[in-house]
Amino acid sequence: MTEQPIQQPGKRIEFIDAMRGFTMILVVFQHVATYCWHMGKGMSFHDFFLQVRMPMFFFISGFVLYKAGVVWDFKQIKAFFKKKIPVQLISPFIFFCVYLYFIDASFYKTNFDPSREGYWFTFVLFAFYVIYATVRFFIRNNWSDIVLLLIGGALMTVITPTGYLLFPLPHRAMEFLCVYNWQYFIFFVLGTLAKKYYPQLERILDNYILLTVCIIIFFLTNAYIDVIPINDKIIRHLLSFPGLVILFSFFRINKNSFSKEKRLGRTLQYVGRRTLDVYLIHFFLLPKQLSFVTVFTDHPMPIIEAAVTLSIAIIIVAVSLLIGNIFRLSPFLAHWVFGVKYSKPDKSLNQ
Repeated sequence: MTEQPIQQPGKRIEFIDAMRGFTMILVVFQHVATYCWHMGKGMSFHDFFLQVRMPMFFFISGFVLYKAGVVWDFKQIKAFFKKKIPVQLISPFIFFCVYLYFIDASFYKTNFDPSREGYWFTFVLFAFYVIYATVRFFIRNNWSDIVLLLIGGALMTVITPTGYLLFPLPHRAMEFLCVYNWQYFIFFVLGTLAKKYYPQLERILDNYILLTVCIIIFFLTNAYIDVIPINDKIIRHLLSFPGLVILFSFFRINKNSFSKEKRLGRTLQYVGRRTLDVYLIHFFLLPKQLSFVTVFTDHPMPIIEAAVTLSIAIIIVAVSLLIGNIFRLSPFLAHWVFGVKYSKPDKSLNQ
């Protein structure tokens, strides 16, 4: 029996789009909990989500990036970054500046804050594109996979609360480049390799023993994390790997439930195709004046808090998509804000 290709030319992978939409909802879900309730450690389900949320986002970014047969020569790199610079740098920077004015924050101080008030993701992803393209340009064979894995492993190892200070760059430069978040590069690389070697990956994931072990490790370690004599930040970071396997396997195994024929699948896929819209806009919609509501922090109620937070997050995602669609009414804005392909009107049609 021959392996079926995961993706037909010009066709999107439905369960990947759905998984990206789900991950985007998790991002807004976390931001609502952070900005509205100021949820702390151990008070909700967010510790679990943090272990898979950003790793999965970068994994999907790498998965979508990889295209079989693409040669990363100078022409390809030039075309790639010509397309990515407006979307990954210029547009987010404009939203970032407007948002700083909106919340009356210091432009200088915020640019040297690794979180950038939440607007760090696209800048870090662009840095990952640069590292990836550079390695692929200079090493054009399977050795590049090994080199990328080594770089990802090195960044994950070095960028810790203590090792981060030993990074060979001025402290201000590291803050400006959001280097602390480069620890996620390993997941970006794993995403590209998952796409490249997908038939082999499927055979590995079809081994129920692996999935069973990942589930046991993920939940048992989280249950007893407070008594394990290791820095909990390191443990949570390592738990991202079994968490990634669990989440990816869940969407892959249930991909029929996330197809366009199902309402849930259509909804998540739509969000997944518009993640940039949601990401850029949703910060403006977060209700930050709810800090006076301390019921969830004073009296932790994880299930109720999660339900309330999810309800608010879904409303914010829906409004963000609505605003994004209004922007997209203009082909010019759709191109420069969200990277939609834009072709100038043919004047001959009006003659």
